[in-house]
Amino acid sequence: MNLNTYLKRFKNPSTIIGISGYILTILSTMGVEINNGAVMTIIQCLCGIAVLLGILNNPETSGLDFPVLPKK
Repeated sequence: MNLNTYLKRFKNPSTIIGISGYILTILSTMGVEINNGAVMTIIQCLCGIAVLLGILNNPETSGLDFPVLPKK
């Protein structure tokens, strides 16, 4: 995989929130006192704002990403 493939993954809010959670876990394990709930709420809010502004989206789709239900 090249660098552009990895950078595309950072346009997904779930990836950012997941990585942030692991970083907080590592820092907590090392003895740094962090209010994990408050920090994760702030990160989730920032990702939500970025999604609304169109900065973060699913790079695998074009346009809106609505689930498609199979026809019966």
